[in-house]
Amino acid sequence: MTPEEKFELFDRFCSNELSAAEEKMLTKLISEDVAVAEEFKLYQELNSHLDTRFTSEKEEEALGDALKVIGDAHFNKKATTKETKVIRMPVWAYAAAASVAIIFGVYFFGQSNPVYNDFANIPELSITERGNIEKNSKNAEHAFNSKNYAGAEKYLLILLSKDENNAEYQFYYGLSLLEQDKYVETTQVLEKLYQGNSGYKYKALWFEALNQLKQKKYDQCATLLENIPEDAEDYTRAQELLKKM
Repeated sequence: MTPEEKFELFDRFCSNELSAAEEKMLTKLISEDVAVAEEFKLYQELNSHLDTRFTSEKEEEALGDALKVIGDAHFNKKATTKETKVIRMPVWAYAAAASVAIIFGVYFFGQSNPVYNDFANIPELSITERGNIEKNSKNAEHAFNSKNYAGAEKYLLILLSKDENNAEYQFYYGLSLLEQDKYVETTQVLEKLYQGNSGYKYKALWFEALNQLKQKKYDQCATLLENIPEDAEDYTRAQELLKKM
């Protein structure tokens, strides 16, 4: 039985059009194959959803076009349509496309990409805890930890003007820029760090990946994540993010 025939059988069941022989065949299929049973359950839910969801032919056509791309790729041919005022896919084709989407981990009614706020965990700045009592250090720490990133940027720049190679100042300066959506400047700062050998090397790489994620540059983000080694603090989170992309 082809996938088309199977979903047409599902469709006829929901339309109360099955003959006794067809109903017996469907019952046998469901009882003997767990995958078919799951597809049948999905189809029934989808059929019910389509009956209540669409308020206009335009909405149905839009979803049909989206699902048709998935269905065509799976079956390697276009689903049969009826010639009406608006070209529409038969309901079984929606279900077939939906089952293919589920196989590939795609959420049927709208795939969502990971977002920056789900992964960004900004570390606190703690300069003064190590005995540095310089006024600008205190101000930088207070501004950053209060999420006044514009103020933190200003004070960290002052600190960097006196100690330009301080990796800690550079890292938190980069985070201040990132939180202000200053993407290009963020890359310039963090790239210098992760290409170096300081203790902030892989933290900078992780946050530069998040910088790309924030801009929805998923390919660039993935490339950076793949370079985070297993012994890095953010490796587990990096792998989690990769799986969601």
